[in-house]
Amino acid sequence: MTEKPQIVNNIHAATLIGAGLSSYFLNKSRPKTALIPPAVGGSLLLLSNGLKKGNKSVAHVAVLETAALLVQTTRMFLQAAMPNEETEAKLGKQTLQRRSLVFGLMSITGLAAVSIYVAGFIEKRRKSY
Repeated sequence: MTEKPQIVNNIHAATLIGAGLSSYFLNKSRPKTALIPPAVGGSLLLLSNGLKKGNKSVAHVAVLETAALLVQTTRMFLQAAMPNEETEAKLGKQTLQRRSLVFGLMSITGLAAVSIYVAGFIEKRRKSY
């Protein structure tokens, strides 16, 4: 899989787009922040061809975007999975469960993507020595 990072990139991008849009449309207030993951997912899809060709600059941008969003989605997942009393009272159990699922899914695919990217970098470096 490390020789084809565009595959995990596309899976992660599709997850971001689907999860972000579902969050946007399932929330009656239509939060603009729910559109951040689909925007990043679209950007990652645009980078996919460069990843396939082995472009180092494109690969670094993909890693940076994925890692930055991974930090945020993981933080949001933890807030939903382990809410304080105030958050639980404000959002409700059903909303917290939905948020846990959405942010957890984005975090898992983001972690997988970053892992594949980094493993590929290490593999290429070993081959060059």
